[in-house]
Amino acid sequence: MIRKTPLVAGVCVVLSMLAVEMVSAEPITYSGYAEFTQALPTEPTVLDFDLLPAGMTIAASASTGGITFEYDFDGLPMKITHLYATTSAPNFLGTDDGGMFHDGDNFTLSFPPGSAVGLFFISADPLLDGDISVTAGDVTASLIADHVHATLSDGSRVYFIGIVDDQAAFTFASVEALAGGFFLYNVDDIITAPVSNTVTAGIDINDPLLVAVER
Repeated sequence: MIRKTPLVAGVCVVLSMLAVEMVSAEPITYSGYAEFTQALPTEPTVLDFDLLPAGMTIAASASTGGITFEYDFDGLPMKITHLYATTSAPNFLGTDDGGMFHDGDNFTLSFPPGSAVGLFFISADPLLDGDISVTAGDVTASLIADHVHATLSDGSRVYFIGIVDDQAAFTFASVEALAGGFFLYNVDDIITAPVSNTVTAGIDINDPLLVAVER
């Protein structure tokens, strides 16, 4: 009969709790930018469109800034423009239809394996809860109308939607703008965060608890 000492037994219990926590952990959604950035497991990458020329179009399935854009707007291309106020001047993302996305303009972003994705949405129209949503890692984050990040000089309101999963990686995110909502919007500052080493490995081999067990 093999007996466990209290120390080893306690370590085993802690490891079991950690394993359960890792398995049961789920992506977390954010409507606040500050909370999102605090939760990022790695240094983020920001595509703010400001180093790209205004007027440049992004064709369906084309890539820029490490992100591939998939969409079908009935032949209308995405377009980088600077016609209105935005979160990080001068440029932002819209379409070749007046520089704006319309309700029902949905698209997908593909990127290297990451633990987070977040976007700013800008609209001068009154938006309702759920008018815009982002899905990644099998979870959907929806716009919350009362959570206005900022009001710009032209009266447009800025909303943030983000998802963080520090236990598993995802490689794409889909953006859905509710069709029939009768609103226009823009996108700026697409934020992604690469996978951390601990996510890749699953468990940190340098964890003191694991070292204690090996000994």
